[in-house]
Amino acid sequence: MNFNNIPKEMQALDQWACYRTYTAKDGKRKKVIISPVDGKFAKSNAPETWASFEKAKNYCKRYRYEGLTFALTEGITFIDIDHAVDKDTGEILSPEAKRLLELFPDTFAERSVSGTGVHILVKGALPKDALKRNDDMGLEMYDSYRFICMTGDLLSDTTELKDCADTIGEINRKFIGTRKVYEPIYIQSTKSDEALIEAINRSKQASKFSRLYSGDTSDYPSHSNADFALCSILAWWTNDFDQIDRIFRKSGLYREKWDSFRGTQTYGEKLIRDAMSMQPPKVFKFSKGAAQM
Repeated sequence: MNFNNIPKEMQALDQWACYRTYTAKDGKRKKVIISPVDGKFAKSNAPETWASFEKAKNYCKRYRYEGLTFALTEGITFIDIDHAVDKDTGEILSPEAKRLLELFPDTFAERSVSGTGVHILVKGALPKDALKRNDDMGLEMYDSYRFICMTGDLLSDTTELKDCADTIGEINRKFIGTRKVYEPIYIQSTKSDEALIEAINRSKQASKFSRLYSGDTSDYPSHSNADFALCSILAWWTNDFDQIDRIFRKSGLYREKWDSFRGTQTYGEKLIRDAMSMQPPKVFKFSKGAAQM
């Protein structure tokens, strides 16, 4: 990691932790975020697990971690584009990455830890109703409750952060899209969990559901994207919050993160509510054959 290329504005903030990577059983590289305060896991919603840039840097060097990670709170938006760079040649492969780098020529941009992703950081906050990811593009935007694993491997000619407070919302809508938000209707299901799963497995969503339920994340850029996809399928089929939670916990996607807090609610609670808020009001009809709506 090139510590010297990290924006000075970010270095001045006490929002730093360390990261290391490891290879999981599925062969994918995973990251672990470590607090330089006590050596335990750091959390993106727990400022007491963060430290100053200098303290985190010294801890990182002392224990030979791979780099530093920055906790987003407010005022900085992080644009993350996966599979956008040829690792060997450095050529920008993603049309979205090319366009965004053209739109932000004078703000900090770097390669990701894998060497194939692009990070762009600007000053400004996303609208409260902003979508955070577009799976088809492999594109995400965040401004809070998120760690950025920094590299300092510059793609830009500057280490400054450009003030884009007036434009970042429109750019988010253009690249990520917009959603119609519905007020979730919470109704206790008349179907058992087993009956609901059986109905889904008789539907056109069966193949997608089966892969997700088994814990297969290969169709998605991240485990979190897969989590949301499974919650969205379940939210389409039932308005029962507790039923979605129970079924998800039985799935291969379930992990400790599900019960970790994001502000005042857990990751799982927020994911279910977000998924339910994107589903229009509906009435279900179950038959002995394929499930219908």
